[in-house]
Amino acid sequence: MFCRNCGNQIDDNTKVCPYCGANVGGAFGDMEQAIDSVSSRVDEEVNRAIDSVGQSFNPNYGNYGGPRFLKTDRSFLVFFLLNLITCGIYGFFFIHNLAKDVNEACRDPYETTPGVGMFILTWLIASAVGFVLNMLNAPARTAIEQAIWQAQNGYSVNWFGLANSYSTLMLAGTITSIIAGFYPLYWRFKLGNKLQRNAQQYGMVIPENGSTVLIWDIVGIVCCCLGSWYAWYILLKNTNLMCMAYNNKYVMNNQN
Repeated sequence: MFCRNCGNQIDDNTKVCPYCGANVGGAFGDMEQAIDSVSSRVDEEVNRAIDSVGQSFNPNYGNYGGPRFLKTDRSFLVFFLLNLITCGIYGFFFIHNLAKDVNEACRDPYETTPGVGMFILTWLIASAVGFVLNMLNAPARTAIEQAIWQAQNGYSVNWFGLANSYSTLMLAGTITSIIAGFYPLYWRFKLGNKLQRNAQQYGMVIPENGSTVLIWDIVGIVCCCLGSWYAWYILLKNTNLMCMAYNNKYVMNNQN
């Protein structure tokens, strides 16, 4: 078999890749493979739907007739502002196009970066779970409102019950956040590793890898998401470099 991280051929029974040190077996490896498999299937269906819509307006949609010119001027500031203005909707469109360009630029036979499909599915699951938990936690919210009224009007407050109600709401929020946030973290981690690994085919060295991106994402959890936005900045910068190298090697040479 081949290592999903570095692409080198390794023994079928290997648990840790001898070339890059990645876990390729055991529980973690099986979980990674399962996530990638589901992501690919979901993304296939979403891309097929998007292509069908595009071809209904333009019969030549998606038919490039050779290497196409990849976008090299992705602006982090534009990405940030449009995400805020559209409440994240622009991000779905952006990720769809980013994944297509990354897959074309990297030409990685061992790993295909999924697009927006799994993001949409994760968002729908998190929304459904959040809705159910919100319904189940109605008594906890009522208890908190009652405790606030009692405190304001000089009545005794059951502080233990109040703390229990707050804990219930906090737990519900944490569960919803984990469901909504796990896959985006995983996707960015994999993309960071892929960009660094495939830069070698263009004679480039990208210093940041998936671990760098993940660390900034974790920092973002405790500092108002600033670290997460910086992780996006790293990915956009490195994607632009890869697409520029691809254009120089494949598109410009074909034109000459």
